Amino acid sequence: MTPADAGSVVAMASSLAAAVDDPPPQLTAEALLHALAGCWSECFVAELRHEIAGFALVSRSYEAHTGQRRLWLGDLYVKPSARRCGVGRALIARLARHALELECDALYWELWRPNVTAARFFSEVGAEAVTELAITRLGRSALDTLASRV
Repeated sequence: MTPADAGSVVAMASSLAAAVDDPPPQLTAEALLHALAGCWSECFVAELRHEIAGFALVSRSYEAHTGQRRLWLGDLYVKPSARRCGVGRALIARLARHALELECDALYWELWRPNVTAARFFSEVGAEAVTELAITRLGRSALDTLASRV
């Protein structure tokens, strides 16, 4: 992604949030570029007919107990007009190459269960559900509460 792509990515992120019933993100092009500075996250874009048609955002992780590097896919979005045109497949293939370049053992992500189209897509590219893991989180209020105890 180039800085010139940031506005398009922000617009697609808003569309993604609406599609999964999340509130609109409080995100600007400047905030996105700031978040991508350094090694925290990386954003890849795909073009179709000389227009940005989709994006994928990944973050790096490492587990000491396994000694494994991994990529975490935070967002994958393809504009409706570009779906079924190979854009999503091109993005996920690019992420696979990037993961291998970084010597990662896997690419992980959350899947919004009602999104059966995405589930089918990920299955078609060879992904498998990791049934022995559960996604858990500490939301902002839980973080505040827990941090105040230290």
